[in-house]
Amino acid sequence: MGWTFYNASGQQLSTAATSINVLDIDGATDIGAAIVDADLFIIDDGAGGTNRKTAASRLKTYVAAPSQANQAALEAETNEDTYAPPDLIKHSPGVAKAWFRITTAGALLSGAYGVSTIDDTGTGDRTVNWSTAFTTINYIVLSSMDDVDLLGGGPHSEVASFTTADVDIHTANTETNALADYATLHAAFGTQA
Repeated sequence: MGWTFYNASGQQLSTAATSINVLDIDGATDIGAAIVDADLFIIDDGAGGTNRKTAASRLKTYVAAPSQANQAALEAETNEDTYAPPDLIKHSPGVAKAWFRITTAGALLSGAYGVSTIDDTGTGDRTVNWSTAFTTINYIVLSSMDDVDLLGGGPHSEVASFTTADVDIHTANTETNALADYATLHAAFGTQA
């Protein structure tokens, strides 16, 4: 004589086939933890009535999470089905590659990004060396004055020259156009290696 099994609703279960409508999971104990790759699910393979088990890890391949973008895709703004990881977001065209503040004395203030060193090469003349070289000289450096000289005619700054590895910044008195030391703020945009 064999065994007969019933679910909590009194429906008979058979070893040959148990319809999904008699499977009662309401009274089951909660997993009590996060779902992990090794957890199992029941799946009807191909919707043909053959039930099989599958690991939770397979859901990740089915859902097809977006893949990570590479530097070239970020720079070209292509492949929109990918995501930009934090370590590569700096390669997006609209993101500054460097920002920094130079004091009146020609020192680089803490908190600078993308700058390795600064050379104070004379009155009103500073060379900023990039941590990562730009791929071409077709990049821009935006400048703003941090000093205000109301009595001396006011200051201005300009990019005197640049290479892929550095930029030379001059500051001068607007009235006399003579080089003078002023504090400045800068940001650089372009493509880096």
